[in-house]
This record gives sequence, structure tokens and C-alpha cells, in this order.
Amino acid sequence: MNGKTILRTAAVLASCLVLGACGNDPYRGNSFEVLYDSLFKGDAAPQPVTAAQIAQVMAATDLPMAFVNIEERKAQTVLIRIETNGPYGTYATADRKNMVLRNGMITSTRGLGDDLMSTDVDAVLSLVRKRTTGNAVYIQRFLRSDDATRVLTYRCGVEPDKSVDVAMGLVRGRATEVIVACESEDGPPFVDYYVVDGSGEILASRQWLGVTTGYVAMHRLRL
Repeated sequence: MNGKTILRTAAVLASCLVLGACGNDPYRGNSFEVLYDSLFKGDAAPQPVTAAQIAQVMAATDLPMAFVNIEERKAQTVLIRIETNGPYGTYATADRKNMVLRNGMITSTRGLGDDLMSTDVDAVLSLVRKRTTGNAVYIQRFLRSDDATRVLTYRCGVEPDKSVDVAMGLVRGRATEVIVACESEDGPPFVDYYVVDGSGEILASRQWLGVTTGYVAMHRLRL
């Protein structure tokens, strides 16, 4: 899935959703459990999240949320923001498996296996948000099976690409696709895609989260 596919997926979701907001309990009813079950539970093959399921979750809360597709696992879910800490927002399932976003960039995960424990993203994120060409260091830290931390240091080239129209959930507007290509002596190379609006907020992305999780496509449905 490349940047074009991210936007095509978002367009399909946006065209199907019937949106609403009533109350602020993110886990009211069973629609949310259906979604996270499809990603994190059971031995059967995961099923795609439907537009109807997404609409049910969006109607159950007015909190920010994001649609997530883990490509390697062919699994999808919707995450709801459950807490904030300065610029960081924690987006979680009902059983608190989560991803932390900073201006829409995924900076850590919990509960996915071989988790991305933390990152040094300041330099890369600054270029991405400004939609500016440049080079920057990006550091990922992963928890290994022996509870030790593996540190991977990447050198990344950032380059803005074309302007695109965004329409996903309640997030709509004009944005710029930004490509981030990273190489390291310690880990595999990867290419991330970010769709960034005029304020520097990442509205959608395809981001590498390590060899276990692989690429994750994320579409923010409500900011």
C-alpha cells in the first residue's frame, strides 16, 4: 500500500460512513468490542472492519479516533483517544492495546508484540509537518523477547510530493503527501508516507513499525 492507496481507502470509508456523536463514553455498547476482536483476538482469520461498524463507533463517542490497518496481519480496527500528555495522544482498544500519536505520527505501541517502546522523532516530524525537503535522524527502540531494548538509528530523507484532497470520516480538506525514506546499518530500510494538512497535522500515513508489525496504515477519522 502506497500513498495513493491510503487515500483510496480513506475515500471508500468516507463515502460509506454515516456519522454522528452522542455522549462521550468510548466503549458504550458492543460495537467497539467487535472491532478490536477482529484485530487482537481469536484464531480465525481477521475480518475487515466494515463502514457500518466504524459508523457505530463514531456514533458512540465524540472523542478523536483513527482507523488502523496492519497490513502484515490483514487486520483492521478503530482506535479511540483515551488520554493526552502534552502533544502526545494515546489511542487504544477497549482492552488498552494502544498506539501513541504525536501530531498524527505513531511514536510508540503497546500490546502488538515486539512493541515500539519509544522514538526520537523531533527532527523528522519537524520536516514532515513543515512539508520541507531535508535529512534527519530517526531513532526507534523495540522491546525484545528477553526484555532488552533494541535501538535502531536511521538516517531519513524527507521530501514533499503532490497535493491531495482528504475526505475520511469527519476529517476533510486539502493536504500534501510527504515521503520519508530511511536507511540504517542496524535495521531494514523503509519508506513512510504521510498526508499533512496546512497546520502540520498528519491526517493519514503508512508507517513502518518494525519487523514484527510491519507497515501500518492509519487514517484519522476525527481530530
